[in-house]
Amino acid sequence: MFERLIRIWERLRHSLWILPLLFGLVGSLLAACIMVLPDLPFKQIFSPIWPIFSDISDVRNMIGMLLPALVTMFTLALSITMVVLTLAAQNLGPRLIRNFLGDHATQSVIGIFVANITFLVTALLMMGGLEAHNDVAQVAGLVGALIFVISLFSLIVFVHHLGRSIVSDQVIIEVGDRLEKIISETHDRVGHAVIEARNAGTILPEALAIDPKTAIQATQSGYIQGIDYDGLCKRITEHHAYVELIRQPGEHVIKGEVIGRILCDESQLETLRVQINRDVAKTVMIGNYRTAALDVEFSLRQIVEIAVRALSPGINDPFTAIASVYRLGRALRHTLAFVYPVGLWMDDNSIARLSGPVSDFSGMLGAAIDQIRQAAAQKPDVLIPIAQTLEGLIPFISTDRQRDEIRRQAKIIINTARREIGEPDDCRDVEKAARRVLRYSAEWHETMLGENPLKENQPQDS
Repeated sequence: MFERLIRIWERLRHSLWILPLLFGLVGSLLAACIMVLPDLPFKQIFSPIWPIFSDISDVRNMIGMLLPALVTMFTLALSITMVVLTLAAQNLGPRLIRNFLGDHATQSVIGIFVANITFLVTALLMMGGLEAHNDVAQVAGLVGALIFVISLFSLIVFVHHLGRSIVSDQVIIEVGDRLEKIISETHDRVGHAVIEARNAGTILPEALAIDPKTAIQATQSGYIQGIDYDGLCKRITEHHAYVELIRQPGEHVIKGEVIGRILCDESQLETLRVQINRDVAKTVMIGNYRTAALDVEFSLRQIVEIAVRALSPGINDPFTAIASVYRLGRALRHTLAFVYPVGLWMDDNSIARLSGPVSDFSGMLGAAIDQIRQAAAQKPDVLIPIAQTLEGLIPFISTDRQRDEIRRQAKIIINTARREIGEPDDCRDVEKAARRVLRYSAEWHETMLGENPLKENQPQDS
């Protein structure tokens, strides 16, 4: 249930219309409240700033002048937003548009314009039955003028904000901060299940090894946007069964494709199969696009897309790619907590009820590094920062599996440099940085063996 609410919130948060709609309703409500105020001595209360209008017709005339100006400024704000979105799609990637649409500053400024327009329109409509000399109309005109001034300064702030928002370094920082938050939230939800799976040595079956009688099939085509693991575990516990999922958030499935299997008493299989398939359909959320809130690798790939586009021949901006690599390194530090590629969920009696794949450090490191390394195959100024990022992760690794993945990436960098870089000195610099990763990772392994001599005879993480 919590994951489903997160998906709904994610959809609303990246909708450009929801916050302006709320602002517009507030503007209309404020105007209605002012227009139904009782006849009080407003002139004495607000004497220092009391507007000098001869009668209600002057207030109407002022509102009639402010409304076209507001509509013009509002149109200008939307035009600027469209220009920024176009530039962002061209230079940073179309998948980052949702980040701009979900920007609270942009939504708030557009909302201020909408609130001002709805306030003035509502006030103008409700003035029809007022007397010529009415203090309430004076109050409405005063408030409308104040909101107009706020809208004017908001437009200036809005232009400044959008100017900064399309700077690649700023986008990388914001997306990186969001990525670290998602990694932390994901670990809070599945971290305990990862530890349980590692301790139990849980291994998932291959799709071809699943008997069609026990198979769980996708009910629709699309991306798995999220899985309510806790909710599904409770439903399976009620059936006294065990379910193995073989797909995780972010993967694309086709309707009818096998995504897991049911393990239970054979006598109950026919009955439970329909019920469990229905439960899985309710808790495995499938849609037409990937979501950042429940899919760590998707958030990683947003920064990767910035780097890959920066390395394209049409843009050729290695500095943005380098900044992306370093920001990914900071985020990858937090992915080291995912020490096993499987999660195992237990019931209240510590009986295993559900298992499924989760993104671990190896998968997230590959998602973060592979495409950038391939795009930068002939660019030593980018390959070296990648090697430096790998080196920076070594002090924080905790398993041989993580060390082996870092070493694998370093060896690929060496092979890439030898194959693609023609200048011997540049190739030597890249190899030097990558070999430093190999040397430090070997020293880490020797240090771990020294601290735990029994580790050498223990099986490594599978």
